[in-house]
Amino acid sequence: MNNSRLVEILRVFNKKEIRNLRKWIISPIGNQREDVILLFECLLKNERYQENNSLAKKDIFHEVYNELRYDDAKMRQLTYFGMKTLEEFIIYTELQKDEINGKMALADFYRTRKLEKPYLKNYKQLSALHDLQPYRNSEYLRKEYLILKEEYEFSVRNSRTKKINLLEVSESLYHSFIGDQLRQGCLMHAYRSFYETDYKIGLIDEIINEIVKKPALLEIPAISVYFHGYKTNLEKENPIHFKNLKNAMDKFGHLFPMDEFGDIYHIAINHCIGQMNRGEDAFIRESFEMYKQGFDREILIDNNLVSRWTFLNVILIALKLNEYEWVENFINKKQIYLEDNYRESFVNISFAIFYYQKRDFSKAMNYLLQYEHDDLTVNLRAKNILLKIYYEENEVGALESLLGSMRTYLSRKKVMGYHKENFKNIIQLTKKLLKVKPYDKIQKEKLETLIKEANPLTTDDRNWLLTQLKNI
Repeated sequence: MNNSRLVEILRVFNKKEIRNLRKWIISPIGNQREDVILLFECLLKNERYQENNSLAKKDIFHEVYNELRYDDAKMRQLTYFGMKTLEEFIIYTELQKDEINGKMALADFYRTRKLEKPYLKNYKQLSALHDLQPYRNSEYLRKEYLILKEEYEFSVRNSRTKKINLLEVSESLYHSFIGDQLRQGCLMHAYRSFYETDYKIGLIDEIINEIVKKPALLEIPAISVYFHGYKTNLEKENPIHFKNLKNAMDKFGHLFPMDEFGDIYHIAINHCIGQMNRGEDAFIRESFEMYKQGFDREILIDNNLVSRWTFLNVILIALKLNEYEWVENFINKKQIYLEDNYRESFVNISFAIFYYQKRDFSKAMNYLLQYEHDDLTVNLRAKNILLKIYYEENEVGALESLLGSMRTYLSRKKVMGYHKENFKNIIQLTKKLLKVKPYDKIQKEKLETLIKEANPLTTDDRNWLLTQLKNI
């Protein structure tokens, strides 16, 4: 059973969830099968579900059914009912977390059963509870619409109510739709640029025009933040949109849950990185300050984890600004947030980059020798650092050998198109660099043109190649 979904789910439960699951299993409401109780007793006893070597299906079967001969069909049936019980427990637990959804379900029950007094009392509590919510994101707008729609459903069935709130229902649906569609627009823009996929965003142009005509809509936090985020993505060269996005984030950021604000934060950071890659040097400092603030406020830390690419990106940007002390402290203090299986390799590559930038090639080499991971692009980045060290240390034999091994690596591995072509250009241009004659001006000019026109080629690699050519 080691690879079963049931065991996989149990392994992510905390101790409180396991305690509540035990209560659910023995409750007649949660489960009425004795064999399912025995199944969970086997799995939960001494946290057996955490052990790989004690979960053989036949062993579990015999513990549940005693002397019965092993029957795979019966075992699959037991697992099915166990999984069904577990999922019903999860559904119940998740619904319990949202008090508003519970009150909504209660309102629906009272309305359909024509229980007016309980309905009115519950609806008053529901409205007050919604008003007290700390966030004003798209989810808030959506629930506001559903609550007003619930009131409308009650009103049209009760002749003694003084008015029908059709206008409020319409307005709330209008706001909810705009907020949701703008958020989707921002997310789809991010995926479109990353995966080079052309998504069609329904009615987005009409929504943008509507907001331009009715600027009062920008007082609604979910609309304001995502409108400016979308415009920042759409019109990258117009600085006013990024400025407006930052102002909206400062004004309304506290009205979004941390994980959603993290998505908004990434929209801003990705814009900074895009502008930085286009040669807008002012955005190097802008990117660094946003990353720095994101870590200080733990916006970029999700469930005690940080993306390894975010970890590496902030280091690369900080080193462009010679923020050596900050980078060293960052690697030492924030590495605890990296996933266990990536931590050692990403710390090693980070320190290798750090010491290379400080021109301490010996320490950089030590970290490169310790680096070992199966991530193709990071492996190539490590080889790229080694390439630069060999060149700058005039280790020609080692460099030529490395260039050959990099070419073989690229041909054998399924490296993404951009990265493959980028590293092919680095290899080819470095080989040409080795053949340049110090006093051949024409040869130097031709290679300089090749380096400047090479595409794709990262700005850092282009600058490094041009610097080395200049030093010949």
